[in-house]
Amino acid sequence: MSNEIFLIDFAKFVSSISLALDLAESCTFKDSNKKIDFEVTIPGFNVYKHNFTSHSKKTALISIFIAKALGYKASRLDNLYIAAFLHDIGAVDAFCSCHENKSFITEHSDFGAKIVKCLPVDPYISDIIRFHHEHFDGSGFNKLDKYNIPEESSIIHVADMFELMYDENLPSMIQREKILSWLKETRGRLFSPDVVDALLSIAKSDRFWLDIENINTDTDILDRMQPLISTPVSLDKLKDIALVFAAIIDKKSKFTHQHSVGLTNHAERFSQYYGFCEEKKTKMEIAALLHDLGKLSVPNHILDKPAGLTKEEYTIIKSHTYYTKLILQKINGMEEIAAWAANHHETLRGSGYPERIGSEELSLESRIIAVCDIYQALTEDRPYRPGMPKEKAVSIIESLVEKGDLDAEVVKTLKEII
Repeated sequence: MSNEIFLIDFAKFVSSISLALDLAESCTFKDSNKKIDFEVTIPGFNVYKHNFTSHSKKTALISIFIAKALGYKASRLDNLYIAAFLHDIGAVDAFCSCHENKSFITEHSDFGAKIVKCLPVDPYISDIIRFHHEHFDGSGFNKLDKYNIPEESSIIHVADMFELMYDENLPSMIQREKILSWLKETRGRLFSPDVVDALLSIAKSDRFWLDIENINTDTDILDRMQPLISTPVSLDKLKDIALVFAAIIDKKSKFTHQHSVGLTNHAERFSQYYGFCEEKKTKMEIAALLHDLGKLSVPNHILDKPAGLTKEEYTIIKSHTYYTKLILQKINGMEEIAAWAANHHETLRGSGYPERIGSEELSLESRIIAVCDIYQALTEDRPYRPGMPKEKAVSIIESLVEKGDLDAEVVKTLKEII
């Protein structure tokens, strides 16, 4: 076991990792090949036109504004912040299970509550997420009403719906009256009067609207508002978190349901072979678990396509490594892990992606993850072919060594450990 302790800005960790969840929602709702019957009570709302790539960030910002107005402090504010960022963590599961079913809203809340129970956070956050779509009048799925609904859930419900109604293509001042009028109309029916009143009070400030308008271009806005959740976290705890997100990643496609875990098993064998210390071994496992985090941004009709990809589709799928690094490198203490995870499609001769870096910049750890990824991909079933026998997979990998893409010594080790 790895007992090394890191002091991680957990608020930054949660906000960074939530970008992957927003990317998953955004690409699904914009995917013309996969229609989700996503009904909300907002007048004129069109799920296919809304930009979800900053949904969690804006929802969290609005939630924190409301919570502070209601006097939230310490752990209660921390829990609200984490829940606001992770309120849609169950969406990937819901997309896979609901398809065109109208149960998406309730299912993603339940899935999210179950997933959060597996994370090293306050168990109460699970309840906050489970009930974040309950209506104050008791007409929601779980039939909770009034003050039986956790107030934190009510805050996120208002913030979530506010964000969906907000159009980032319009100046905030043009939208104020429409949004505030709708909140007043639904006060006491959909939303808690206390929460709505707090938001209406905040909304009198120009800063509130300008912060929402500028949050995508000014990172200091959220940093200024967020609580400081600096928590000592062991590498083993980070691995536990990575296992949860690996399951979310692999669940996105029926053809990759064991990809990240399988790759991690190979990476662990490499670590043992090379005699890596426990710290490096655990970091390698975390990198392997999270290497495809950016695939949450890729539409399923591309991931599951049974035929060859078009040039445009190939460009889209290649972007997943860019997003993996973009997300992970924001988290202090995970710089090495981010590089090892995101470089798995780079090559020694500099022909890979996303940065076309070559042998001088590719560490042994990155080279190992690259070989493990290819071997795991070749030996598992894919939409266009069944999994290959390991002898054929190794033969293909050796041809990539001859081309100058992969490290010959790493491939030699692969042959010894499989």
